[in-house]
Amino acid sequence: MAKSLATTRRPAFPVLVLLAYGVFWAWMAIAPVNRFDWLLENLLIFLCVGVLIGTYRLFSLSHGSYVGLALFLALHTYGAHGSYGATPIDPLLQLLFGGGRLPYDRLVHLAYGVLLAGPIREALMRLAGLRGFAADALAVAVVLATGAFYELIEMWVAGLVAPEMGTMFLGAQGDPWDAQHDMKLELFGAVAVLGLGALLRRLNLFAK
Repeated sequence: MAKSLATTRRPAFPVLVLLAYGVFWAWMAIAPVNRFDWLLENLLIFLCVGVLIGTYRLFSLSHGSYVGLALFLALHTYGAHGSYGATPIDPLLQLLFGGGRLPYDRLVHLAYGVLLAGPIREALMRLAGLRGFAADALAVAVVLATGAFYELIEMWVAGLVAPEMGTMFLGAQGDPWDAQHDMKLELFGAVAVLGLGALLRRLNLFAK
């Protein structure tokens, strides 16, 4: 009976996270800078949320993983609202990191590694039975592979759907190495968070 009750109540937290994100998404859907670019940017969100909801009963993640996923999607949603142009926090980021480029786009790519490496590692542990360094290494590889694939998706969508908006959608801001810099930050973010997790597990401060 206790087990059945716990199973019944378990979806409450993921539903709460989804509702909180849904409210934020609806707010950011109001008067975006460019509605068509906003729609293109949101294709990733529609796909991700749809997959998470559709597979929940067969494969559910930990609460921490859902929080990480929601935070990343929120960051992307905020960027999509402004077509990854100047955001209110860009001046602060420029003050902290320097450079003339608007850095929010870079922040989202760093967050991709930081916030999604954990959920990816968890999925690999449960689906492939990986543990320890093998799970960490493959999680980093998946972060890089999916990050690179997204850069290709951006190119294809910009070329096929809206070539006249390619510059806005790609968000390169005149940087010929934009895609490589984005993937570098994803790599650094994933290595940093998984390295920290490995250290905490070695010190017996974190679950394996």
